[in-house]
Amino acid sequence: MVSRRAKKMLMERYPLVPALMFIVFLSAGCAKQATKIDETAEQVYRASSLRGLLPPKPFTSDGCSCWPDGDWLACCVKHDLLYWQGGTRVERKAADLALRTCLSEQGHPIVGQVMFLGVRVGGVWWLPTPFRWGFGWNYPAAGPPGKAY
Repeated sequence: MVSRRAKKMLMERYPLVPALMFIVFLSAGCAKQATKIDETAEQVYRASSLRGLLPPKPFTSDGCSCWPDGDWLACCVKHDLLYWQGGTRVERKAADLALRTCLSEQGHPIVGQVMFLGVRVGGVWWLPTPFRWGFGWNYPAAGPPGKAY
């Protein structure tokens, strides 16, 4: 067993250890039930009425991106479809508001607000993440050619 003094010393000497531990636990929580997500993604994609130039990368979804996939999974997949397509900053905000509305309509307004804030911060186009705005386009593009963010 580690004493309090030893823990404090470790925290002072190695301040990145807690952050790294958090990242490891977060990534472990990102493991999903791929089959359910893939089936929902296929249904959402087929039901969508996509217009305009489509991204070169095929549509994929990770569900609720490191968030539990509750009865709101379809809300997250619809949001992923919009993020895959990318576009302008106005379209991104509309996609994020639609996610919040969908979650509220499912009876989860607080979860909707928390997720809204999370995607506003974490879904920016300029981070090369697999869930960034415009992830269907080759980085650093955020949408179709000629459509400025």
